[in-house]
Amino acid sequence: MSKRKKKDKPETDAAASTELEEPAPGDAEAPPETPQAEETPAERIETLHEENLRLMAELRNVRQRAQREKEEALKYAEADFARELLVVLDDLERTLASIQSAGNVQAVAEGVRIVYEHFLKVLRAHQIEPIEALGKAFDPDCHAAMMQQPSEEHPPGTVMQELARGYRMHGRVIRPSNVVVSSGPPAPPQEQETPEEKGESDADI
Repeated sequence: MSKRKKKDKPETDAAASTELEEPAPGDAEAPPETPQAEETPAERIETLHEENLRLMAELRNVRQRAQREKEEALKYAEADFARELLVVLDDLERTLASIQSAGNVQAVAEGVRIVYEHFLKVLRAHQIEPIEALGKAFDPDCHAAMMQQPSEEHPPGTVMQELARGYRMHGRVIRPSNVVVSSGPPAPPQEQETPEEKGESDADI
């Protein structure tokens, strides 16, 4: 008696893949994405124009703010210098007050000298220095000749007198020195002829 072999039917992946999974309750299908419409050339130009206007407005605001800050800085740039000068002014006022009550002229002169030296110190701190002129060769870049005078002691073109001192600031002349310049030795006086000498010269002619 032959035995019939029972042939099992294998489950294939294809059969398994045909089974559809049912969506779980409550799951909602995602709405389809709406494609964005591309800008037309005219719209793109309008967008760029608006961005350009905004950038120009921001740049104008920055420039105006920078200009205000610059003007403010220039307005008070010499505030420190002014405060130092006020200290010198205080010294001068105290000196003037002491003149009225002081009987010693020498003490008043000493007070004026101290104020003067303090003032020069303030000027030097700000790179303001006097121009040397007396006895120097005349220099039109830093000297202003008020007049010329003959001099036997000073060669021609030499500053023989300083009427008002000039000053430099950071090496640049801010006020030239007003000076008197030597024109050299005076010319010798011409000898006048006597009437006899004049008559003889006329006779020779």
